[in-house]
Amino acid sequence: MIVLKVENIKDFMAQLVTGEMFDKFHVAECEVTTFVTIRIDGRRNDGWFDTDEKPVDTGRQVLWKQLRPVVFELIRGKKTPEVFKVDFCHYLGNGDAGSLRMQYEKGELFLYTGYMQKEFSMDKAGQQTWDDNCRNFLREYGEEI
Repeated sequence: MIVLKVENIKDFMAQLVTGEMFDKFHVAECEVTTFVTIRIDGRRNDGWFDTDEKPVDTGRQVLWKQLRPVVFELIRGKKTPEVFKVDFCHYLGNGDAGSLRMQYEKGELFLYTGYMQKEFSMDKAGQQTWDDNCRNFLREYGEEI
């Protein structure tokens, strides 16, 4: 696990809520605190969709691409949310999962990485690779972290 501080908050948030930067990530959970706190469970409710509308994605959580417009409506306006958190996850082909938590609070923005192995192992190579890939991913979008 690593913790990364985002210095250019305005540009990062613009990428997050209006760009496609995180669109391929699944969302485990999202929280927005403005005049109330709204928590979004990222588990998709497939029963809500008509048969012809069901998403092709077989993941258990919704994609950020699907949730982004809803969250944008919650935070847009003249005032910055007091708290804004999104727990992203990415399922790897080997059954492991990587996570990236974006947390804005008290005027600071941090990213926390995490890695869950399908099977217990003392080998931390997968975690190191995930952390490195997260840094590279953020650099591709212009984040100096």
